[in-house]
Amino acid sequence: MNPDIRVALREFIVREFKPPVVPGFDSPLLEQGIIDSLAIFMLIGFIDEHYGVHIDSEDVSIENFETINAIERLVTGARRG
Repeated sequence: MNPDIRVALREFIVREFKPPVVPGFDSPLLEQGIIDSLAIFMLIGFIDEHYGVHIDSEDVSIENFETINAIERLVTGARRG
């Protein structure tokens, strides 16, 4: 796990989506209504801009955006790939 990516993702989520509480790294973002489908595309833009990582359409799934840890794994895997 890359703690820097996780922290940056959480800061982006808090800044852009203003959840009532700061989500934990394993908080269910979709289930708790912190993010929705539009937010996923905003996150994809953030990831592309800040990490130079292109997220393929087949990687846009509930599982990959369910938690901050899941998003971090997606980014880390794409950077290696």
